[in-house]
Amino acid sequence: MRGILHRALLQHTPIEIIYMSQNGILTQRNIQVLEIQDTTIKAFCLLRNKKRTFKIDSILSAAVPRNKGVVKFAN
Repeated sequence: MRGILHRALLQHTPIEIIYMSQNGILTQRNIQVLEIQDTTIKAFCLLRNKKRTFKIDSILSAAVPRNKGVVKFAN
């Protein structure tokens, strides 16, 4: 998991994550990783169009999106 996050950060590549909120709600999001900390990442969420903080332990999966035409890049 951390390998994909680090690669996305270094290559400025958006990734798709499956994330579980504290309430147990699953969401699929496309994000641009901005910073990696010990237990969290800061990223630009393309779904919410805002910077967000995600707990690494709550990211259930991370991958490069298959359909690159769907992903918008952050400014």
